[in-house]
Amino acid sequence: MIVIAGPPCSGKSTLAADLARRLHLPHLAMDAVRRRLLPDAAHTRTDRRVAYRAMHWAAELLLRAGAGVILDAPYGHPEDRQELTQVAASTGVSARLIECRVSPPVAVARFRQRGADAVRLDLNEKLVERLVRQHPYTNSGLLLDTDSLSPAACLLRAESWLPII
Repeated sequence: MIVIAGPPCSGKSTLAADLARRLHLPHLAMDAVRRRLLPDAAHTRTDRRVAYRAMHWAAELLLRAGAGVILDAPYGHPEDRQELTQVAASTGVSARLIECRVSPPVAVARFRQRGADAVRLDLNEKLVERLVRQHPYTNSGLLLDTDSLSPAACLLRAESWLPII
């Protein structure tokens, strides 16, 4: 179980998708799961909790079936990270955490460049800046500075850090 975490516009979805393609693993993104389960719901903490639970349940099923999985979500709340610990413990696998760090100015510039988020309709420049400033990095896995590293460099570092799969 590979977990890609970080605030909005930190490059976690890009890294997760690239890594999933390279390693031939399923990629579960919290925002995509939320959109599928609750397409017309507001982007509230309650909605995100439902999506996290569904994503973790799907990951548990994949892991129990002997498959690997890449999870892509902010993991900014302790209860979300605790669920990861429970999934790992119940399946007997370890979670490998990769955190994507970004500075507020770079995150806001990325948000401006890509435009409004079709998944996170509530996201705006001020919210991106606040979420980046407040993101609780754990520093318990691989920390990638996505301000200075290109997506290709992040992918190479992640691959070299991960055990051979």
